[in-house]
Amino acid sequence: MAELLNKLEARLMPIAGFFGRQRHFLAVRDGIVSAIPFTIIGSLFLVVAAPPFSADISTGIGFLDSFLMAWLNFAEANADYIMAPFHASMGIMSLFICIAAAYSLTKSYGKQPLSYVLPTVCIYIMIITPVKDGNILTAAMESQGILLAVFVALISVEIMRFVENRGWTIRMPKGVPPVVADSFSSLFPFAIAIIIMYGASLLCQFTTGKLIPDVFFSMFANVKAGVDNIYMMTLLIGLESFLFGFGVHPTTVVGAIINPISLMNTTANAELITKGMAATNIYTDPFFNFYIGIGGAGATLILCFLLLRSKSKQMKELGKIAIIPSIFNINEPLIFGLPIFLNPILIIPFTLVPMINTAVAWIATAVGLVAPAYINAPWTAPAPFAAILSTMDIRAGLLVLALMAIDGCIWYPFMKVYEKQLLLKEGEEENG
Repeated sequence: MAELLNKLEARLMPIAGFFGRQRHFLAVRDGIVSAIPFTIIGSLFLVVAAPPFSADISTGIGFLDSFLMAWLNFAEANADYIMAPFHASMGIMSLFICIAAAYSLTKSYGKQPLSYVLPTVCIYIMIITPVKDGNILTAAMESQGILLAVFVALISVEIMRFVENRGWTIRMPKGVPPVVADSFSSLFPFAIAIIIMYGASLLCQFTTGKLIPDVFFSMFANVKAGVDNIYMMTLLIGLESFLFGFGVHPTTVVGAIINPISLMNTTANAELITKGMAATNIYTDPFFNFYIGIGGAGATLILCFLLLRSKSKQMKELGKIAIIPSIFNINEPLIFGLPIFLNPILIIPFTLVPMINTAVAWIATAVGLVAPAYINAPWTAPAPFAAILSTMDIRAGLLVLALMAIDGCIWYPFMKVYEKQLLLKEGEEENG
């Protein structure tokens, strides 16, 4: 087993290094991560604007019924005002991601960010605007435009960088302020990027009668359907966890595939709720944070509780240290302190448990045992409570507890095997 582990490490660490340094993957990651605060803010206002109950609700508790009806009446009377922050955050999510991805990629090249980011935003707006009526396709700024925004940002930055590196710029005299000089130096690269990108947009409109976003959405829908299902997601989550056990961070490889989908689905569900429709997408940010990663990567929260009852001094002390962070889904003390990292025994449940959680939670959501998530609670929130908040369904909290019970059954035998090894080592150290 140790020999196999060494071989895997030798092959995987170069991969980890590549993806950890690859600037385009990092730009995608930064773009997605930057949108998280906007989803949280938008979700908070959505909770107020869309109460998860109807006017005929009756709990039998007088003051609670009065509160719920007051909430409902307030939401109905002030819906436009309450939803304004939602539309200004989650409603233009793709635009924010476009800005962040362009900024990240530009910074990685050591270029002046504003000289690249602002033109990129302009190019993106031009691409999503039809020639004839000039009405911006606002759908391209919502959840479904996230990946398109990332692609436009990366391509636009690369075009402008190519032009600038060739020296095709306007150079101002030395006495000119840097801000003015930077503005003029970006003029020609910006013009070339516009000609190329807008030319592609016009060609698409004249040949297909559709905007690039419309063509992109239809193509991506087929790709998304092939990934966004219980089978592929379970496999990808397993691969993500397995690679993490070898030091490959989840956001660098598999995350580049599934994170945009989870953000798109979360935002899409929120948009459906605002329209009075039911949320339909299963795999969302909260689904991953509070069903798959209960306590952090590998769903290790239950492992902390098991460690507290361990006969090994090392395990028990680590359980005491790690329990509080794990409640808030931070488990690096466990991963590197136990360690799970490069541990041939513990990597197995570390990989298997998230896969089981994915499958069980997916089935539970698909058959209607719990509602799909549409509110993006902070990922550091304790899982049972955050799951309830994200779905506005108390059954989601019960599902988290059920998953923890299943996780404990899987983690326990592997923990005991590793415990025996540590006990032998501790006994040898005590005996001198």
